[in-house]
Amino acid sequence: MSGTHRLTVLLVEDNPGDARYIEELLREASELSARVMSNEDAVRRGHEATAGRSYGETTPGSLGASTAGTGGPTASGNDGGLGARSEEVAPELVHETRLADGLERLREGAIDVVLLDLNLPDSEGIETLTTAAEATDVPVVVLTGVSDRSVGRRALREGADEYLVKDEINSDLLVRSLYHAMERREHERELKRHEVLVEESTDVNAVLGADGTFRFLTPSVESVLGYAPEELIGENAFERIHPDDVDAAAEEFGRVLEGGELVPMEFRYEHADGSWVVLEARGRDLRDDPLVDGVVLYSRDVTERKRREEQLAQQREELAALNQLNGVVQELTHAIIESTTRTDLEESVCRRLAGTDAYLFAWIGEIDSTSEEVLVRTKAGVDGYPDDARITVGDDPEGQGPTGRAIRTGEMQVARNILENPDFEPWWDQAERYGFRSSAAIPITHEDTLYGVLNVYSERPYAFDDDERAVVGQLGEVIGHALTAIERKQALMSEEVVEIEFLVQGYLDGFDVEPPEEGSITYDRVVPLSGGRHVVYGTATGDAVDTVRALADRVSAWEDVTVVAERDGRTRFELELTESPVLSKVASRGGRMQRASVEGTELRAMVHLPPDADVRSVVDSMREAYPRARVIAQRRTQRSPEPRPDVQGLVDDKLTPRQRNALETAYFSGFFEWPRDSSGEEVAETLDVSAPTFHQHLRVAERKLMEAMFETEDASS
Repeated sequence: MSGTHRLTVLLVEDNPGDARYIEELLREASELSARVMSNEDAVRRGHEATAGRSYGETTPGSLGASTAGTGGPTASGNDGGLGARSEEVAPELVHETRLADGLERLREGAIDVVLLDLNLPDSEGIETLTTAAEATDVPVVVLTGVSDRSVGRRALREGADEYLVKDEINSDLLVRSLYHAMERREHERELKRHEVLVEESTDVNAVLGADGTFRFLTPSVESVLGYAPEELIGENAFERIHPDDVDAAAEEFGRVLEGGELVPMEFRYEHADGSWVVLEARGRDLRDDPLVDGVVLYSRDVTERKRREEQLAQQREELAALNQLNGVVQELTHAIIESTTRTDLEESVCRRLAGTDAYLFAWIGEIDSTSEEVLVRTKAGVDGYPDDARITVGDDPEGQGPTGRAIRTGEMQVARNILENPDFEPWWDQAERYGFRSSAAIPITHEDTLYGVLNVYSERPYAFDDDERAVVGQLGEVIGHALTAIERKQALMSEEVVEIEFLVQGYLDGFDVEPPEEGSITYDRVVPLSGGRHVVYGTATGDAVDTVRALADRVSAWEDVTVVAERDGRTRFELELTESPVLSKVASRGGRMQRASVEGTELRAMVHLPPDADVRSVVDSMREAYPRARVIAQRRTQRSPEPRPDVQGLVDDKLTPRQRNALETAYFSGFFEWPRDSSGEEVAETLDVSAPTFHQHLRVAERKLMEAMFETEDASS
């Protein structure tokens, strides 16, 4: 294929809207032509490189070498890569609305791949595919609706190269599917050429005695198995057959001795270098022939063919899994958003993943802070595992699997061939027992908070390639975001809280600030702003206001301190914080800094968290910020009633976060005092909004509260 060839796609689709959508996607897919051109370049170079060689050798430039394990030429890294020597040309779309017209267009030639809708005016269902498949050897990609996934899977069994669900197609998926379909068809053609050639020659011929010992071998045994013929003469042929294959081979050999003919069978034979070669063998009993006097064994090396077959099967499985996974992730995203509790959310995720054809089972775990073991919160699709396994986050062997690494690194980890992965050795027995061969561990996180880890298992040995990882990896962030929202909602609605009281001795020592001779500092209210900023309103008595000002000069996170008012020996101040790991962590867990005060050089603080919040992460954040901090009390208690619970309910139910922030900031900054301690412009500057915006938020908040209050009174009177 030259650099000016234009890839031609035949679309047989009677729905005008679907046809236009496919045309738009292909217009974005100029990458497809480059992929196909580089693929054919690789095939051409492979044929040139193998000229004059014995069949079955693989050269670095061949199609098999460039695509093995990389997902296609785009990842080969050689000069056949995407765009190396080919000019990108946008695909040409040929559109027909009837099957008969599509078949006529195929007979005219110059079609590279077919996109086929199964339900057409002149043909319906699988019959549409079988008719098209019988008429051409061009790869066919079937288009189905969302409700016809089973039809799509049946189409694969009936000869389709791929299937796509219309409502889930995007440009990348369309390019990948067309590319895989053409690559698979080229592999099948190559496989057929391979079979024709090898049938014309026998790789290894041997004569065996009735006891199975070698009496004669052709010299080709050295190139196929690595042994000189004389090394094997007199040795029993069955001693080097793979243990899993030897019984079947011996049974077939016995049938030949009883007068039958050995039908072609495959078995693995040990190469001189210790690897396994797959041989396809057939035999005849010629012991009555005086020139032979033994059983003749004709065998050939089919290792490469088996590898190609496995690669094709793997690609088909991966694409089918990816198609299904895209749909499952979309369904899960909606289910996650609608979940009202953490338990419901986690059970829904595990249940839906385990219910797919792609995965065996799934579970979600969390860390036990005492033992550092990973404990199961919920699971679906399996009984026993991982309850019968020990998984940790430590340095021991049980902490080196995907789960432990995912928790330590905060990144998704996979094991693609578990039985050959030394890091998975502690769980090899379980892998054999439960049948899983690949796994993925996805951290469930939001911002800096780790909620746990989602583990997904597949019976496919090489599951979770780059495309599959990209899709399933999204779940960790989606679940984490949803759990954060659930915690915050529960924190507002629940009367029960976890109360943690901290004591930081020598709080002022680290800042080189003298404690007040008399008086104290209290932090009365914390208001979160955008961008991780906070505004703290507090009160200082005696000479403690000087300590506040000194701290503002020395603490990098304290951006500005403003005195709001001075009355009766008490100074009210406003403190802006540019960053606060402790306050951010508490807020992300749906909690609140209930109160904090400084007496002498000691800081005492009380935090309220939702009942199921991750207390450990908040404590760790406090100790990281203040190494001398210690927990002096931790208890479950009822939320203290607000002075006006009906008003608090109105605030929570009626106001948006921006309106509440505007109202709260205005109140604590003295905007409602007379005379005012802060002007509207000053409050707006604190909120980092314009004065008109602040007044708009304030007016709307006031109107909502007054309206709700008066309507409530009217309704109850």
